[in-house]
Amino acid sequence: MRKLIIAPLLALAPFAAPHAQEVDGAKSEATVLQGGVARWSGADARECGIHGRRYAAVDAACYYPIDMREKTGVHEVALWNAAGERRIGALTVAKRECTETEITLDRLEYIDVSAEDRARAATEREAVLKAVKGVTNIHPRFSLPLAPPAAGAGVQDRSDFCERRLYNDKIRSVHTGLDYPIGPGVAVDSPADGTVVLAADHFYAGRSVMVDHGGGLMTMVFHLGELAVEEGAEVRRGDRLGVVGGSGRATGAHLHFGARWHNQRIDAAALLGDPGRLPGIGEASQQQPAADVKAVKASAATASPEDAGGED
Repeated sequence: MRKLIIAPLLALAPFAAPHAQEVDGAKSEATVLQGGVARWSGADARECGIHGRRYAAVDAACYYPIDMREKTGVHEVALWNAAGERRIGALTVAKRECTETEITLDRLEYIDVSAEDRARAATEREAVLKAVKGVTNIHPRFSLPLAPPAAGAGVQDRSDFCERRLYNDKIRSVHTGLDYPIGPGVAVDSPADGTVVLAADHFYAGRSVMVDHGGGLMTMVFHLGELAVEEGAEVRRGDRLGVVGGSGRATGAHLHFGARWHNQRIDAAALLGDPGRLPGIGEASQQQPAADVKAVKASAATASPEDAGGED
């Protein structure tokens, strides 16, 4: 379940001491919200570990992505430095409060879905899962923060990540990405180097692109108006993926941007801001979990139903 192993398990278990160790005078512990990302920097990290996975550090720091439905409570983490020394830490996962909204869709083919479209969506879901769970390059091809995928798509004081949506009082879905109210035709670019592992027109997500950035990180953009890449293409940070549109199950033009890291469904906004503001482990000045930013109700102009064909 949602666990992508991207490096051999090298004596990973147990990593663990019953209590967090002291690191340079600061306790190696932090608190992070469900769907968030924690960071352990300043220890010359080479590898990181959580949930039985051992994987490469990014720019000498360990990042610990937490799934949006991760069990709350304390979870052990590990860091291996350049000398091969292992350090043990602890993450307290706190509950994230998610909003609810009702959306009215005029396109009833997405409400009363035909048997043919249900079969199509099931096939497309398998393609998405194959892309997400496929073998990824163990070496990260990115640094944080990622580049915004489009003009106007950065960190905002709003979020519809994890929003529970009800369409036409019949269809329920949970949103695992971020929707940006950006007009049609605006360029959508790759936020980092990577390989396009999916470029297709799907029933729910519309024209979609998924990029594998190595190091277990996958980003995705949905509901595009046009695709500018094909599956298998190598892209660099800033390369064109397509343009904003309103394809698939959407009420209008907008950009859906999502991320999975080690197959954990995370708030992509965590990757767009200053990584130093993420909840920090082993830091003298203990970071607090990033507060839930102000949530907004989806409107007929900007709402985007989640892709039940692969991302719900």
